[in-house]
Amino acid sequence: MASQFQMNTLAEIAVLRVAVERILSQLAKSSPDPRAYLANELAQGLESLAKTNYWTVSHKNQKEILETARVYYSAIIDNIRTDGN
Repeated sequence: MASQFQMNTLAEIAVLRVAVERILSQLAKSSPDPRAYLANELAQGLESLAKTNYWTVSHKNQKEILETARVYYSAIIDNIRTDGN
């Protein structure tokens, strides 16, 4: 069974993910070329993730965390629809 802290952390992550998706969706829709905007956002976001360094995390774990983060970030961008749906 998850602790209250774990449940609150998951709830906070869910809220942040929805907020980010909605913000990026609105920004893409306001762009002259939403697909180009999202492609650029994906490239820049993945580049930023590649530069991330968690000093308190082992190299092995850091590599795994960042690879998982890349997958999640890509999924967020891929899930954004700008065609009005």
